[in-house]
Amino acid sequence: MWIMDSGCSRHVTEVTSGSPTLTSSKEYIVFGDNGHGKVRGVGAVRILDHFTLREVACVEKLGFNLLSVSQLLKDGFEVIFQEGSSRVLDSQGDLVCRILPCNQVFRIDFLGTFSGPSRCLVLVPLLSFGNGIGDWVI
Repeated sequence: MWIMDSGCSRHVTEVTSGSPTLTSSKEYIVFGDNGHGKVRGVGAVRILDHFTLREVACVEKLGFNLLSVSQLLKDGFEVIFQEGSSRVLDSQGDLVCRILPCNQVFRIDFLGTFSGPSRCLVLVPLLSFGNGIGDWVI
């Protein structure tokens, strides 16, 4: 499951055996609980035939996937939050995904088929740590 995150500076996903070919990285991210995750690499992740996320950080100990609002905007997408019809559009105005509220977070529906998740993650409030470990905070 992917979660839309307005405080995340880059898309992130957990490192798995099926992770894409990665460019190595020596960065770390800091989680909201002050835990740290090693960025194993950065690469493209194909979500759908017509939609691939670029520069996705693959991180250890993440446990969920975050879609960065700021990175989507930087890559030319339009992110619209509107009661009942939140969505992401590509540069031609075509629908990429729907954004669905789930408690205090927004889950991403890439296929338009969500009938409801079996569980929904809740993230702690965004905190900023100036400890020099990395420049990403989740």
